[in-house]
Amino acid sequence: MLALESLIQFRPVHRDSPEQMTMVWEVPPGWRQGRGAWGGLVATAVVRAAVAAEGTSRPVRAVNLAFLAPVLSGDVIVTVTELRRGSATSTWRVEVTDVQSPGIVVHGLVILGDARTTGIDEILRRDESDAQMPSVAPWRDQASIDIAPPLGPEFSSQLIYRPIQGFPYSGSTDDVSCWISYGDVEWDAAALIGLVDAMWPIAIVRITEPRPVATINFTASLLVDPATVAADEPLLHVSKSIGVYDGYSTEHRQLWTADGRLVVDNPQVIAVIR
Repeated sequence: MLALESLIQFRPVHRDSPEQMTMVWEVPPGWRQGRGAWGGLVATAVVRAAVAAEGTSRPVRAVNLAFLAPVLSGDVIVTVTELRRGSATSTWRVEVTDVQSPGIVVHGLVILGDARTTGIDEILRRDESDAQMPSVAPWRDQASIDIAPPLGPEFSSQLIYRPIQGFPYSGSTDDVSCWISYGDVEWDAAALIGLVDAMWPIAIVRITEPRPVATINFTASLLVDPATVAADEPLLHVSKSIGVYDGYSTEHRQLWTADGRLVVDNPQVIAVIR
């Protein structure tokens, strides 16, 4: 079982005011993607910081992150500020600052919200245009492969991949789909939102030679109760290209449970650097 909790330990935690907390996170080695930490690990840390500051049982609903620069291994400062608290929702700003070369490297917004009107979900789900899980082979029928440097980024060795289609540098027009997991993990909102970033971008499926890419904007909404997601089953990752302009590629990513529930919906903007 992957101890995500041990990777994201905040110290010390200062409640500067009722609306703000400051803490230090030691970004662990072994989780790099290029120069900095894997964006999924950073997203997990940002969400957990907001949850810690919130201090209530309000569930996480949505996240927006701007990755401004690589998050290097070692200590970073995480500052969490409450922007607004309503009767049902609360919005927190999370800023990650590099202590080695001071400056904000990640800016995030995390929205938490209480459950709304009872029965509305059943009404809204009647629309047949709702997203449907793609038809793919069951995860038990899909062989797992080891991905580690130089085949993939450093963090990939921490996950289990069962790829279906859309392979890097193949020049293919396929979408990307893959069963993916940590192996066995106790899911929370932060870990689920982070996992949607684990796959390679469609941009590097379309090209045939390695080129550096980087996510610059990441938006995610959580659509299930994490407690209902099986700890010992992988999730289906799918991503589709939406468009590209001036070397900035937009793609739409989703995570699905094996029983067909949409877990995370995630548009990303990815820069193809050169």
